[in-house]
Amino acid sequence: MLDKDIYLNHINDNEIVFKMRRLLDMIQSSLKSHLVIESDFMDPYERKISVSILNRFQELAYIFDGGLEETERKCIIIHPDYIYKEDLESPVSYLKIEGHLEGLNHKDYLGAILGLGLTREKIGDILLYDSFTIVIVKKEIKDYILLNFEKAGNKNITISEIQGENLYYPKPDFIELKKFVSSLRLDAFLSAAYNISRSESMGLIKSGDTKVNWEKIKKSDTVLDMGDVVSVRGKGRTILYSLGGTSKKGRLNLTIRKLV
Repeated sequence: MLDKDIYLNHINDNEIVFKMRRLLDMIQSSLKSHLVIESDFMDPYERKISVSILNRFQELAYIFDGGLEETERKCIIIHPDYIYKEDLESPVSYLKIEGHLEGLNHKDYLGAILGLGLTREKIGDILLYDSFTIVIVKKEIKDYILLNFEKAGNKNITISEIQGENLYYPKPDFIELKKFVSSLRLDAFLSAAYNISRSESMGLIKSGDTKVNWEKIKKSDTVLDMGDVVSVRGKGRTILYSLGGTSKKGRLNLTIRKLV
């Protein structure tokens, strides 16, 4: 039996600790029974922590699979190191949604799928194209979704399974904002990006509702870097895209991209 605390005592986020305990259960099963085991979908930060643990087990190997190379959410397939990666089966399926989809966004599709009683961990990226939408899911739930998913938002939809060979990752839509801030501190960035007061931004950080590069951050004085992805629960996701110099009063001129 693995002493899990040895691998987890440096992690402060209880939600991450819970997920890494499940990862260690999978590692233990693969080591004991020489099994190929797949995780649910993980975001980039969860995979980063997972890799730091997996790399301590030399008898095992692993690959990521999110359907497409560019996907944000991916599963980890853990396997004995003597098994060839080419022999591993993908754990994901591609579901194509069609119909009159005008006005529907990522939140509409995700909310409708979760409304079927499914958990977020079973659902990968949701890809919005001009005339259809692709939802990447674990194979184990695809039949349930095909049978039960009939409406997103207030619109009726049709859904079918497709193969993913010819798919490409769509460019995300965003609004570009030009803002002046006093510093690159997280609380100052939130105030500018989401048009809220400094005290409100500090409250969102302290409450655990703010993530930087998918990691929960609770320190208002955290300094951001170019390219950092910042998300706030209920308010969406932004990217610190570029820094354009300073004003006469010494304020920084930022370009912020807000995903829509």
